[in-house]
Amino acid sequence: MIRGFYTASSGLISQQNYLNTIANNVANISTTAFKPQVTAFSSLLYENIDGGAGTNISTGHGAKVEKNGIDFTESGQEKTDQPLDCAIEGDGFFAVQNKSANTVTYTRDGAFSISVEGDQKYLVNTEGNYVLGTDKNPINITNGFEANSVGIFSFSNPYGLQLTGNNQYAATNVSGQATVNTENTIKTGYLETSGTDLTKEMTKMIEASKAFSFNSKILQSTDDIEKIVNQLR
Repeated sequence: MIRGFYTASSGLISQQNYLNTIANNVANISTTAFKPQVTAFSSLLYENIDGGAGTNISTGHGAKVEKNGIDFTESGQEKTDQPLDCAIEGDGFFAVQNKSANTVTYTRDGAFSISVEGDQKYLVNTEGNYVLGTDKNPINITNGFEANSVGIFSFSNPYGLQLTGNNQYAATNVSGQATVNTENTIKTGYLETSGTDLTKEMTKMIEASKAFSFNSKILQSTDDIEKIVNQLR
């Protein structure tokens, strides 16, 4: 019966993690250029047991969350008429330099504004960090803003990017290093909408809730059987 406890508990943990991911996607349905996470599962170790008559029966030990990937499918665009709002048409990311940590992350969120520093003006994101140009330097817009001054960067494997929070991604060995994208263009006065599809996420939530309930019932049934067996001793 111990196997039943472990199998059901692994299912409960996996489905709870799945529900947490879905909830995060739904919570960001209005977040500019948000890219939803996608959960992938894998089976735990299978074991062959003697089924009699020379046959083997494969029995599993539950499932686990293999990874949470990111769906970078391009979503729609919303007109804002704000001259500093930028949306990338096609693949690619904006590069942002954190002022305090001096680290560079990447995002699809093009809600930009102006930071006045002395007699200079720089293009920044919603957190006040520098937006970088194709030369990976902060963009000085003291003499006016031009969309082609904003860098667009691509990765050989964008699905290998690491999610760092706040709609930001960091390069990894799996994603490869950022390279300048000269093929795609920027559309000003527009922002990319969230990639969350509420209908799909609600369907996933129902599936995950049913699976969580099913594993919970298995756990309860296993516990009841264990109690009966103990009473027979």
